[in-house]
Amino acid sequence: MDINKTYKLEETSYFKREFNKQQIVIGNSYRTGLGHYDAWTKKINGNYKGTSSYSIGLDGTVYEHFNPKYYSSFLRDKELDKKIIPIVLENEGWVIKDLNKKKFITWDGEPYDRDEPLIEKKWRTKIRWAPYSNIQIKSLIELVNYLIDTFGIERNVALDNIKDKEYKEFKGISYRSNYSKNYLDVSPAFDFDGFKKAIEKN
Repeated sequence: MDINKTYKLEETSYFKREFNKQQIVIGNSYRTGLGHYDAWTKKINGNYKGTSSYSIGLDGTVYEHFNPKYYSSFLRDKELDKKIIPIVLENEGWVIKDLNKKKFITWDGEPYDRDEPLIEKKWRTKIRWAPYSNIQIKSLIELVNYLIDTFGIERNVALDNIKDKEYKEFKGISYRSNYSKNYLDVSPAFDFDGFKKAIEKN
């Protein structure tokens, strides 16, 4: 598949040790464009390790930031992080209404200026969510299929984004919010049923 390897991270931004992979974990970038990549490279003088192997833009572009055979601190659980391949989707996450300016803003105060309508569903104290794009999800399905074939990961996709069971021994594809109620990704804007069917039908 077509993978952009221009935005590679330095070795100080992940752990260059190989481990067998049992899971793919999907989350959000919480910024538009490659703003999250820029933030990673600047945090802790370039030593920030809460990174992901891949990003997928709203335009469907897949970026590889480091070889997925290595690992980062994506879930902040060293033993679990060794087993996973993290992917982040370009997405602002939750959006709030600025009553003074009569517009919507993201968690970091930036204006939400996409044409796509917000998804309204109350979940984990938030109400409005930025949507994912169709071409982005198409690229996600392609990437996940590629990683499944490459690393021998099971075609077993979590039902939803709820933390309702222990995922540490889970084998398959899950979401960052499955591991803690403090995580808000992926959001209710994600098509869980459609994605599960697309991956498991193979």
